[in-house]
Amino acid sequence: MHLSTGEHGAQSPAEFQVAMPPSPTCAGQARRIADALMRKWAVPSLLTGDVRLVVSELVTNAFLHSGTDVITLSMAVQDGVLRIDVRHHVTRHRPILRRPRDDDEHGRGLLLVKAIADNRQGAWGVSCDGTTTWCELSVAVTQ
Repeated sequence: MHLSTGEHGAQSPAEFQVAMPPSPTCAGQARRIADALMRKWAVPSLLTGDVRLVVSELVTNAFLHSGTDVITLSMAVQDGVLRIDVRHHVTRHRPILRRPRDDDEHGRGLLLVKAIADNRQGAWGVSCDGTTTWCELSVAVTQ
């Protein structure tokens, strides 16, 4: 696992990046990292569960579907927005939003990410080359 962090002045983003080998435990590792960052960056605790779920779904998607050798999780907070990027480095896999049938056991991860982004005045998407799935969430807590 390779870690890099950067924290700068008040106007610069709080940033974090970690590269990890794909494994059945990488989503759990990513959730623990996200929890620690939320505490360190003083992100409102009401947002932490949503961040944990987004990170878990994006990392799991990269692990299960890309066939990559490395998954990179990047997180940054700037100007009231938390950005989560998960890069899998494989251009042949492009995550897409699908509507699963009621009896499907899988396929709801990106729907959950979209719902959280919509609820948190954010957005989500996939890079043009298909290697990075991202989500932006407002860190302002709404009741």
